[in-house]
Amino acid sequence: MDQAWLTEHWAFYWIVANFLIYLAVFTVGLSINCNFNIIMVGMIFLLPLIPLGGETIGPRFVVQSTHNMVFGVIELVVFVITVKPTDLTFDRAHIKQLFGHTLPIATALIGLSYVSRMSEIPLGQLESIIIMTVFLAGSTLRVMAIYQLGSEAFKFDIVFRDRQTLRQEKLYSWIRHPSYTAMMIVILAYALNTHHWLVGGLGLASAWFGFQYRIYHEENAMLKEFGEEYVRYRNKTGMWFPKLIR
Repeated sequence: MDQAWLTEHWAFYWIVANFLIYLAVFTVGLSINCNFNIIMVGMIFLLPLIPLGGETIGPRFVVQSTHNMVFGVIELVVFVITVKPTDLTFDRAHIKQLFGHTLPIATALIGLSYVSRMSEIPLGQLESIIIMTVFLAGSTLRVMAIYQLGSEAFKFDIVFRDRQTLRQEKLYSWIRHPSYTAMMIVILAYALNTHHWLVGGLGLASAWFGFQYRIYHEENAMLKEFGEEYVRYRNKTGMWFPKLIR
């Protein structure tokens, strides 16, 4: 039996399996907590996972499929646990967040995914190790940051719930937005997998704009909510990375 035939069919079954696993988790998540934000997040990762057929299944397609399945499941679980019905306001601020924050990040994730899945550029062993290391680092940091922040504080909309306090421990003692730093690291892995400097750079720029938009509005809201406590906290921590001099 031809080795190339075996490799191509193995890759195809891997991609289909990733799609089915993610679809199953998405379905269960909606049965537990069905709301607009979870549907939106779920679709961002589902669309690039759909095995349309007719495409050359190269190694970058396999990596892209794995990234979207793993990170998509992480995001679904996080949103199912943390999103509360009272968070969904659909007011002007919510719409602005959709277009200023979510849309640029979704464009980066979906766009980089499709460029990767269509690429026929070979994937070397060293490049593969670098991409997977960056992806695992970003995914792990994302989970840690959200876990340390807590389900009461993590949310899509910029709202404050009862019992919410300003987190200043662990990762948050060094970086104000470690979960956003983590997602940028994940998106860097997506960009590296395209092996296309222009597309990768545009994807990173789009995602960075989305997060900066969010950070601008979030920090203004935090300043109003916590006042001088937040000013002191902001002065001793970095936005994306730890400050060299604290």
